[in-house]
Amino acid sequence: MDVGVLRPLIAAGGLSDAAACRAELVAIGVVRGLLDAREVEVVARLDVLAEADHALFAQGVIADAARVTLGHAERLRDRATVCAAIPELAGALSAGATTGDRVDIVARAANGLNTSERALLAGHGQQLARAAGEQTASGFRKTVEHVVRRLRADDGLARLEQQRRMARLRWFTDGDGMWCLNGRFDPASGARLEGRLRNLTDQQFSKATPAHCPSDPIDKQQHLAALALTNLLLGDDTATSTGSGAPDVTVIIDAETFLTGHPHQGTVCDIGLGHYGLPTETIRRWACIGTLTPVVVAADGVRIMLGRETRLANRAQRRALRVLYRSCALCDIPFDHCQIHHINWYTLGGLTDIDALIPICNRHHHLVHEGGWQLHLAPNRTLTTTLPDQTTMTHAPPNAHAA
Repeated sequence: MDVGVLRPLIAAGGLSDAAACRAELVAIGVVRGLLDAREVEVVARLDVLAEADHALFAQGVIADAARVTLGHAERLRDRATVCAAIPELAGALSAGATTGDRVDIVARAANGLNTSERALLAGHGQQLARAAGEQTASGFRKTVEHVVRRLRADDGLARLEQQRRMARLRWFTDGDGMWCLNGRFDPASGARLEGRLRNLTDQQFSKATPAHCPSDPIDKQQHLAALALTNLLLGDDTATSTGSGAPDVTVIIDAETFLTGHPHQGTVCDIGLGHYGLPTETIRRWACIGTLTPVVVAADGVRIMLGRETRLANRAQRRALRVLYRSCALCDIPFDHCQIHHINWYTLGGLTDIDALIPICNRHHHLVHEGGWQLHLAPNRTLTTTLPDQTTMTHAPPNAHAA
């Protein structure tokens, strides 16, 4: 590859206005896909050469030449393996229709599958290639999750057992003298741990926060979660006496799967944490013992049961909104990193009613309050955004379906 020829081509595009910048970004995405495809070819060739020359360490060559870690080099080999197994996805990459990060999503999902299940996944190549070129990263991840759930013969039970064996926890002191905790947990345990921490954080700090709490919304959320974990581990009775410490986990599941326990073509089963293959029977068992609130939806995505709660207190409102919105109403930031916004500003007389509440991330919250963005929420929850220049954007109503 003659890099010298490429440099003037890259710099040749004009950036006179927003339209030109947008067009250049689209072109960059295509070129990035082409480069990722070439990288896959190089990595695959190195593997072939390594088979003939046992002294050749393919991962070491990749890591040294690309200035990446051995772990990153191994992920590039996984990407090449997926492209070899799913030629439609490799073709989309070679055409610049998608990029390597989409292939990596498939690679991570395939790591939890057995040989026969991987063959079934390859049979969805056309669907995956089309979705990789059209969807955002989060949307494509949901598509892959949906495909993987349908083809798993054991509903992911074997994968969950494997993940349980992979659980690890370590602690250390960093350069600032802070005691750090680092852990990896299976998705079932992780959902319960996250739910309990969220519940305790709401209980302990819903009315008042410590004076030393950070002002940044994300830092504040993380700080309060750390305090809640400290109180939980050290057994601070005064901090946890405001209510039950049971996990607060909400799962969206369709009626047929919930009642029969058998996944089907249109199965919906989403705990909102982005995990692949959490077994349906685990969800049903949690519902049986009261560990979670099951939100059962009909075939058209309409909610037909919202746990056992009917009174819209603050926690119930957040829970109901979490069911409707798995992320910011205006982007892909996860729901639990969002703030609840009053469409009719509370300071101007707006009511704290579920019909006037949406979750929005910190960036969009600032744009609404300080940036002059105007929001209108229709009765069916179609959201219309009007910018200061009177440009409007329309967001379709949220759907309770997982994908």
